[in-house]
Amino acid sequence: MREFEDELNDLRIRASIRELRTGLLRATLLFGAITIGLALVVVPAARHSVDYVASSPQLDTMTTGSIGTGRYTVHRSVLQAPGAGPCIVHASGRRTGAC
Repeated sequence: MREFEDELNDLRIRASIRELRTGLLRATLLFGAITIGLALVVVPAARHSVDYVASSPQLDTMTTGSIGTGRYTVHRSVLQAPGAGPCIVHASGRRTGAC
């Protein structure tokens, strides 16, 4: 009879360990799913805020564009005085503005 009780206790311990493992696995999967869901929401929001900062008027940028058939490059320098106009370099090499 004593052997049967010992064996029964061993089975109960194994079953409780198995339940703990299953619970731990379920918790891991739940938190992993939550993390992935948050990443899908937070990363695009963070990228949007970076785009907002990148379009700040305090940023020194160089832009190349064209209007009609004329091509030009707009140069601005961090060394220019605030409010100074840009330097416009035309395709022919002619410079206009605050060069």
